Amino acid sequence: GPFESLAAKYCPGCPFVDALAVPIVIHREDLKKITPGWLSITEEIRRDKPHWDKAWLHERFALQWTAEMYGYIFSAAKLGIKHSISDRAQEIVGFNKIVQAPVLHYSLKLDLPGGLVWHKYHEDAGTNIPDPPQGTNAVTTRFLKELKEAHDALPPS
Repeated sequence: GPFESLAAKYCPGCPFVDALAVPIVIHREDLKKITPGWLSITEEIRRDKPHWDKAWLHERFALQWTAEMYGYIFSAAKLGIKHSISDRAQEIVGFNKIVQAPVLHYSLKLDLPGGLVWHKYHEDAGTNIPDPPQGTNAVTTRFLKELKEAHDALPPS
């Protein structure tokens, strides 16, 4: 799939590559080791955009929005730094339906009841935050309410 082909291109020879995951808790010394490669791999991925596999542009993969996340995990893998991944540290808005974790991670287009769609890629996403329609799952409802609350608390830009 897209993950495997991306890893093969930008992390050749890596014996393992951790999954993308947030939040990341890391020791400062490990972060110091990872950072130079993180930057250079991210820059390499972005420079190579004309040659990206079409699958990397799919909205569920969205390399244009996640290049730095891949740069991070590839740099860590090249150094042999492995992460403990917990599927209970976050809820992915648009994927998970029930709130059980403290962190909401938004990355996917939201298909809302009644045919509404909201996506951070949309030009008016920051000013046109919908109220969650009846029937919206708990994770998406919490996300939209908290996003709208944060937006309303900020001064106009």
